[in-house]
Amino acid sequence: MLQSSLGFHTITLTLSLLYDEANQLTTDFCTYREKTGDIEMYIYDEKNNPIIYHLSSYLPPKINIMFKDRERYGDGDRGIKWCIRKSEWCNDFIDYIIEATINPKILAGINDYLTAATYNDIDLAATNFNEISHEISPLLHSFTDYRITRIDYCVNISLDKFIPECDPMQIMNLIKRSNIPPHYEEWMKYDKDAHRMKSRPESFYLKSKSVNINCYSKYLQLLNKSKERVEKKRSPIDQESLDASRNIYRFEVQCKYHKIFSMSQKAKEAGNRSINKYKSLLDPIICTTIVSDYYDKVIGKGDWYTLSTAKQIIKSKCFNSQKEQHLINALKDVSRCRSLVKAKESCPIEKIGTFTRSLNQLETLNINPVTIPREWHIEYIPNFLRSYLDQLSKSNFDHSDQNMKANYYAAVQHENYNDYEIFRSPI
Repeated sequence: MLQSSLGFHTITLTLSLLYDEANQLTTDFCTYREKTGDIEMYIYDEKNNPIIYHLSSYLPPKINIMFKDRERYGDGDRGIKWCIRKSEWCNDFIDYIIEATINPKILAGINDYLTAATYNDIDLAATNFNEISHEISPLLHSFTDYRITRIDYCVNISLDKFIPECDPMQIMNLIKRSNIPPHYEEWMKYDKDAHRMKSRPESFYLKSKSVNINCYSKYLQLLNKSKERVEKKRSPIDQESLDASRNIYRFEVQCKYHKIFSMSQKAKEAGNRSINKYKSLLDPIICTTIVSDYYDKVIGKGDWYTLSTAKQIIKSKCFNSQKEQHLINALKDVSRCRSLVKAKESCPIEKIGTFTRSLNQLETLNINPVTIPREWHIEYIPNFLRSYLDQLSKSNFDHSDQNMKANYYAAVQHENYNDYEIFRSPI
């Protein structure tokens, strides 16, 4: 059975509220809190510190609501949290919105940190969403009444069969040397010890106005999350989950409001008249297409090699000496700069055209311009996504599993991606 999985892991839903509705909904949440003790509600003070919210005549601009860490919910996560907040587009009718962020896998009752949610999880997740919502307030309505405003598409790739016993930090070091497309910037925060802006060592996180891209080690992420839970006096993530995540990496495409709005409009034009368009937006082929498009743009289509091995491959192609040298020089530049982005930045303007063409040619040779450091003593690392999709296409799967069939179809029938062009757009 494949340990890797492709789909999505978080969905954000929104519903417009009148001021009186927002006020009543806040009251309903407070009543539910007093009755059950299951949820906590908080707002932020001027220093951005969370403080417990108590009902008053004043409706604050933002209230966060989530389930408490209670024994009856396992680790406390029921896969849903809410935010009542003032709308950015206020008018005479719409003042507030209720925003529900759900993890469909957890909401469906599957306590699994390592497997992406799929289309098959949505029905049960929606049923549980409706059950929880109706228990709290009729103003929360039903799943199908909400608009989807964000989807985090993802692929979780287990490297056990590709690179056994790999060091998570080594692989992240390699990934963080990848491409940063135009209009993106790497997320960083100020490091007090280093006295400069730094990115997180466990992830390669790129941000833009419409789409964020994050590639990270699930093991390092869960390890940090477990430490944070302990600091908050909550139960740590169990060791079994940590051990199982050691060789799993997630590539995540966080499609925000503008991207989802564009996709929803095109789905509407294609005939989907539902409010939230989830049948189009969460289609397995769409998930595969979105993940593949952005993976190719950031990580690349080629395999990783050491510089010496990549040079041997180039020389074996019997190119003319000038072309051969251009390709080798591009590899050397990236290796010297220890980053594809830094190599681009340091390239003289009169040579940028040659450098770009060399990168494109390396792609046709299935060579990633980022090379493996010699001291790692690893000669070759395959392209993670392509290896997973190849493995998926060759595996013997249950033909009754519609999601697996759809992902298989998307993986091996690349020419049919054009049928789904309505959901594709440039970065």
